[in-house]
Amino acid sequence: MNFIKLGLYIHIPFCNAKCPYCSFFSIVAENELIKRSYLDALKKEINIYRQKYPETVIRSIYLGGGTPTTLSGPLIVEILEICYKNFKIDKDIEITIESNPATFDFKKAGIIFQAGVNRLSIGAQSFSNKLLKNIGRIHDKKEILNSYHIARAIGFKNINIDLMFGLPGQTIRQFNKTLEEIVQLHPEHISLYGLSIEPGTPFEKLFEKGILKIPSDDIAYAMYQKAIDFFNNYGYEQYEISNFALPGKYCFHNRIYWKNQPYLGLGASSTSYIKNIRFKNFSDLNQYIYLLVNNILPIESKEILPLKEEMAETVILHLRMMEGLAKSEFIARFKVPIESVFAEQLKRLKEQGLLDDNESHYFLTRKGISLSNIVFMEFLD
Repeated sequence: MNFIKLGLYIHIPFCNAKCPYCSFFSIVAENELIKRSYLDALKKEINIYRQKYPETVIRSIYLGGGTPTTLSGPLIVEILEICYKNFKIDKDIEITIESNPATFDFKKAGIIFQAGVNRLSIGAQSFSNKLLKNIGRIHDKKEILNSYHIARAIGFKNINIDLMFGLPGQTIRQFNKTLEEIVQLHPEHISLYGLSIEPGTPFEKLFEKGILKIPSDDIAYAMYQKAIDFFNNYGYEQYEISNFALPGKYCFHNRIYWKNQPYLGLGASSTSYIKNIRFKNFSDLNQYIYLLVNNILPIESKEILPLKEEMAETVILHLRMMEGLAKSEFIARFKVPIESVFAEQLKRLKEQGLLDDNESHYFLTRKGISLSNIVFMEFLD
């Protein structure tokens, strides 16, 4: 039997409060019955996919959101048990859960750790209480530190901390202080994202009215460059544009995305990519639940990727990683060398100092990392 090896993403769309910058599908659900109905639908979805892909092997599990830790410990355990019951799971699987510090306590940490979650991602965003308030986070610095120390005490040996830069009211000095505080904790992994004003969010409305002031592009760029050098000095490898890790602690699940390998997304709004077909679930809780109650997969859209588009996406996603794109990998996947498809783009980007190559790989230069969107657009023409 030919097994399909997949990364598994499970979307938990519940939050205690909606952050004004967030464009991900999430809702504030105080009613436990809604959560129960959602989990029952999730079970149905898993069951259908077990029958659809009986030969599936799950390589990684990632519970994202929303805020997965708004669920009780037993409900999180239930989700993992359903996965183990329905799919063949790799023995040394990486299982990640995203957490908001305000929804994480000793009891819940113990329950999920015992259930097999072995990687915790803490959504800190900043270590400044003032800045956390500015971006509508429901936690403070004390709760960040508390969740981190709880996780360590329970036994978590792989912790990621999410940070943001370019926040309203943020100065370079404040950002530098946050960098110093985070390395003192010594997490295995750090994800660093610049604030972007996303369409349809409350921040977009405030920004358009001139009420919301964010640091200039130059200041945000300076913060990003400072972080790269700072983390490097403390032994963190920048292995992807926004991600830093201690040696051997790269996020396995995210590397599945960046290598453009197959993954299955479960839950409302999640996306899947299997056998060159991309499909996306409805971003509507009622619609998602209703369809699954009737044993129908809640797929809103589906597209078969044309070959050229698959090639372009493979190049772009690989270039997000510092190791870049292996020339041999492109040939193995598409049976032609990359130069026969994107010769002009490669030449132009190398001349601009945004891209470089050696015997085995193409990769972004330091300048190219900062202007990565310009590089990526070249392959989408």
